[in-house]
Amino acid sequence: MTGEEFQNRLNAAFVFEGANYGRVHLIHGTQDAYSQEVLQFSGHLALSDAFKAVFLEAVELMNTYCRPRVKAPLSEHYPQFLARLANAFHTLCGAECAAIRGYPRPAFTTLRNVFDDVVLVSASLQKVTDFYKIEGIDPNGKFDPAAAKKARKDEEFKVRKLMTGSDSGLSADVTSELSKLNDLFDFEVHGGRLSLTDAMAFMKGTGPLHVLPKFVPQTFAVFMNRFTEVGWAVHRLVPAIQPPGVSMPKEWADRWTLVDESFEIAVRSLSNELGMKVGDAYAEFIKVKFPFNAGAVFPL
Repeated sequence: MTGEEFQNRLNAAFVFEGANYGRVHLIHGTQDAYSQEVLQFSGHLALSDAFKAVFLEAVELMNTYCRPRVKAPLSEHYPQFLARLANAFHTLCGAECAAIRGYPRPAFTTLRNVFDDVVLVSASLQKVTDFYKIEGIDPNGKFDPAAAKKARKDEEFKVRKLMTGSDSGLSADVTSELSKLNDLFDFEVHGGRLSLTDAMAFMKGTGPLHVLPKFVPQTFAVFMNRFTEVGWAVHRLVPAIQPPGVSMPKEWADRWTLVDESFEIAVRSLSNELGMKVGDAYAEFIKVKFPFNAGAVFPL
């Protein structure tokens, strides 16, 4: 069977109302409608785009402004940091795209991966661990996949205690709220329990089971709040792309600071406007465990 024959057989089998895969157009239509509903969260969209803009400007300036001024070789850890930072940015953008198109629960699970990784990155920049240890690698030894997997898990557990847990030095109120966020991620990552709550009415026989995207403001707000929290952590790491002795222009630093202040306002609004402890608790966590500002440079 040729590739063309393979495709034509499928095309012929799924003509609906005169269109190939016509029923699939229902998905596209509901995704478009969902995206229109999301526009009501204009403050979130503005903050998200400001974060992306300052990140992309940093990349541009790194290539055009900073690199020509670098006179000494950078640490072997520098490219490892950049790769992880870029991956965090890509993943955040991908998660938001999925959420805006009608899939906030799957997008929510993606945020968990970004959060866990940027905590490790921040710990590495502060020499709590290093970029080899969080991969379970001994750069001077022979690579053993099984040993590396165990070493990586052990290191992640140790770092988690030092960054968010019992050995973090954070107040009990803060670690309690961070634990609740962790549990919330677990509910969806392991078993899709948040998604199943969306189908509760159907399971009780009192409502439909929605197969196509359906906009529910509260569901999108849960994603939006977690995106803001994780996005703030990523934003705090961005200045560390500055090589020692080579800082970005002041105009970029001012814009970075504006976005940083805006993230804090948005995160603390959960406490200031809704009376939820998590907002102030998360802000304290960021201040202590992501202690980077616009003037930070790569420390390793």
